[in-house]
Amino acid sequence: QKKDRMGKIRNISLNTTVTEFILLGLSYPPNLKILLFLVFLIIYILTQLGNLLILITVWIDPKLHAHPMYILLGMLSLLDMWLSSVIVPRIILNFTPASKAIPFGGCVAQLYAFHFLGSTQCFLYTLMAYDRYLAICQPLHYPMLMNGKLCTIFVTGTWVAGSIHGAIQASLTFRLPYCGPNEVDYFFCDIPAVLRLACADTTINELVTFVDIGVVAASCFLLILLSYANIVYAILKIHTAEGRRRAFSTCGSHLTVVTVYYVPCIFIYLRPGSKSPLDGAVAVFYTVVTPLLNPIIYTLRNQDVKSALKRITAGPGGTSPIFPEMEKVNSTLLTEFILTGIPYPLRLRVFLLVFFLLIYIFTQLGNLLILITVWVDPQLHARPMYIFLGVLSIIDMGISSIIVPRLIMNFTLGIKPIPYCGCAAQLYFYHFLGSTQCFLYTLMAYDRYLAICRPLHYPVLMSVKLSALLVTGAWVAGSIHGAIQAILTFRLPYCGPNQVNYFFCDIPAVLRLACADTTVNEMVTFVDIGVVVASCFSLILLSYIQIIRAILRIQTADGRRRAFSTCGAHVTVVTVYYVPCTFIYLRPETNSPLDGAAALFPTAITPFLNPLIYTLRNQDVKLALKRMIRGPGAKNA
Repeated sequence: QKKDRMGKIRNISLNTTVTEFILLGLSYPPNLKILLFLVFLIIYILTQLGNLLILITVWIDPKLHAHPMYILLGMLSLLDMWLSSVIVPRIILNFTPASKAIPFGGCVAQLYAFHFLGSTQCFLYTLMAYDRYLAICQPLHYPMLMNGKLCTIFVTGTWVAGSIHGAIQASLTFRLPYCGPNEVDYFFCDIPAVLRLACADTTINELVTFVDIGVVAASCFLLILLSYANIVYAILKIHTAEGRRRAFSTCGSHLTVVTVYYVPCIFIYLRPGSKSPLDGAVAVFYTVVTPLLNPIIYTLRNQDVKSALKRITAGPGGTSPIFPEMEKVNSTLLTEFILTGIPYPLRLRVFLLVFFLLIYIFTQLGNLLILITVWVDPQLHARPMYIFLGVLSIIDMGISSIIVPRLIMNFTLGIKPIPYCGCAAQLYFYHFLGSTQCFLYTLMAYDRYLAICRPLHYPVLMSVKLSALLVTGAWVAGSIHGAIQAILTFRLPYCGPNQVNYFFCDIPAVLRLACADTTVNEMVTFVDIGVVVASCFSLILLSYIQIIRAILRIQTADGRRRAFSTCGAHVTVVTVYYVPCTFIYLRPETNSPLDGAAALFPTAITPFLNPLIYTLRNQDVKLALKRMIRGPGAKNA
């Protein structure tokens, strides 16, 4: 009977392939629908605000951002914000009349992002335990064993390892055929729930998932346990009760969040082939409640964070001087940089503040609108072109959020320092997202080439599954590229001066402050970015040469117009992206005053323009927006 069933499944899989999944969501009494909608919405808002508060506190307070412990805490807050954003908005959407369908590519992206961020969080907890071990057990060697540069390398390593882990899990899960049914009995795309729908034997997948996640979770947990065994042993040797209390207080918060993280994780993943009704409830705690609890735990239990919050709310009078004395900087390694920002006449300060604030708000809203439109409209999220467009919107929101808020801060609070690790993180994320965007533009050009030049083979050559795997590859490649650039830049010593003559931490501006020869760095940066940009641009150019040749062979003027219209928006955004990038990075050893103006395009203007270009020039997106605004009754209009 099992052989007959597998034979039938193979026959079905030859004819049908799932293009979308239906997330059944949480089971709940209908009379609690509005209440649950409000509960999850409030939890999401509080999670974002709470973690943002921790992030800003660590960023602004000079007493915190010089300590690796609080740099790691800032990273944890960033992870909590992203992890919450991957899961909770979809839960909230399920309490509305919107469709419960999620495109195949969206499901892959959600599973990848969840395991990428979750495993990065796991590695980060281990780092935090190691940091506490060094601080308590080896206090004299602590500044050398856990300095700013080493902390940056460790954090970058956690992000890269998390990215690879997420890619492995996503690739293993979606290498299997999915031919029906397509109802995921869960509130998000996670491995156990998705594997139940596979039209193939999942024993190997379940075993690999159990071993892979088991090894990551167990090794991290054992290292944390080992660190705390040594910490407890060291604390018990402290003679004074006050000393023991202070030592325990720095570890209490971390122990609490580690417990809250590991118990649900072990319950869900380390039981292969399980289908417990408790999985949903435990997963809600792990994905929704834990990111909310972390900032509460760290503000209520951590005296340093509470004191920093008081200093920030007390205003300038309650804070320590912002600018370090340059004479002292020359004799020590830097712990922070000062971003001088954009030069501007003082009379334009308010105007520029309002201008960039509006650009940031419209960038987030415009890209969010594109994302929701692609997600909700069934005619868009089944097409790879619009899956790529949705991912592009996420990247635009990310790039804008990394750069523009800091720019706005300079117009309100004046020139504020950025911690060493904050600078490294900003540089990493900018190049991670920027290179991912570069790869994505290439994928979009290839997609248009297949659609126009090989229309009959298009459904096979660019299926939803393949597009999802290509997008995952773009994210992984971008993460590795960003890590290479960040490690190369911050492997150099920085001993002074510390004023970055730019509005964000980017390679050319930071390298000018290095206390070492930067020739090798400049050459590697030129070659690395040059190879990425040139290869992507060449592939895009090659695709469009073939597209133009194919379009010119179309007999009717209307056919040519329609073919050009699907490419026009993409050509526009590619031009806006590549010209500034080429100007900034492919001129080694430059210090042009035009660099700042050119950099505003890929960091602030392009993310703002992309949704405008795609809504004004793309007929499918405009029709989808009209259908969404008019409501369900107009979907097929």
